[in-house]
Amino acid sequence: MSIKLTAPRKNLIAAAAVSAILATLACISTASAQSGPSQSTTVQSGKGDMARCSLLFSTRSKYHANGSEPTAQDVQAEMALQDCRAGRYDTGIATLEGMLKQRGIPVPPSETASSPR
Repeated sequence: MSIKLTAPRKNLIAAAAVSAILATLACISTASAQSGPSQSTTVQSGKGDMARCSLLFSTRSKYHANGSEPTAQDVQAEMALQDCRAGRYDTGIATLEGMLKQRGIPVPPSETASSPR
């Protein structure tokens, strides 16, 4: 007995691979979220950085949304967002800004650059 697949096999394999990567990232996120009270200062100071990271991620998603299969850059953007969630804001923000610049997408100004002192 043979099973006929409605989607090409390579699409199913790609979807399974992306799902596995995202599941791994979710596990890493859960593990890194279990922090003690000593990190409360870091969390408070990182709120602005996390907001910046989320803004960059959503900007990229807005311009990149095409309804197609996930690409390697989609996974890279997810990993950059995961870096931010793990407190590695410099790495995540730099990656997302680089992805936007590479595609010619306008990088939103950061709040610190636009707010008067």
